Amino acid sequence: MSKMFSWMNPKLEVKKNGKFGKGIFANKDIKKEEILFVMGGYILTVEDDNELGGILADKAIEVSDCYFIGPRKPSDLDLMPQHYVNHSCNPNAGFKGQISLVAMRKIPGGGEVTYDYGMVMYPKNSGTAYFGMKCFCGTKKCRDYITEDDWKIPELQKKYDGYFSWYLQEKINKAKGRNGNGRK
Repeated sequence: MSKMFSWMNPKLEVKKNGKFGKGIFANKDIKKEEILFVMGGYILTVEDDNELGGILADKAIEVSDCYFIGPRKPSDLDLMPQHYVNHSCNPNAGFKGQISLVAMRKIPGGGEVTYDYGMVMYPKNSGTAYFGMKCFCGTKKCRDYITEDDWKIPELQKKYDGYFSWYLQEKINKAKGRNGNGRK
């Protein structure tokens, strides 16, 4: 089993935030579409993900129906700072491909980087855990509760088109009769 570690844009830093413990903040202005992270971690199976508990339970990111990428032990989190990106129902970051997180709009220096967990969460038929969390983002369009099924919400599909993880974007495109480029 090989280990990959994340790359974080040097314009970002992990800092404490008043609400959720730690977060990722811009220390300089970030341009739209600028790469924020190339996410890394262990390649995990559904069975591996089912065995994660405690602080690791919600950290693995789905990359296919059978595989995740994420930490195996709490000490891995410091090597994978993408896990400190908090959720928002009005995010400023989204996915490009499977493991790259990019700015969806300009992020000013001092601003916190956030993405909508609905851009990457998907329920597994053979999984034993189901992700759900009360949302405290405080935005005007807060959904109040975030689940693995939020990617199915038509309003979010339209809002985040092209910013879902590749894995979910492909599922959305297929359901809409579009090919990988979003075309019918």
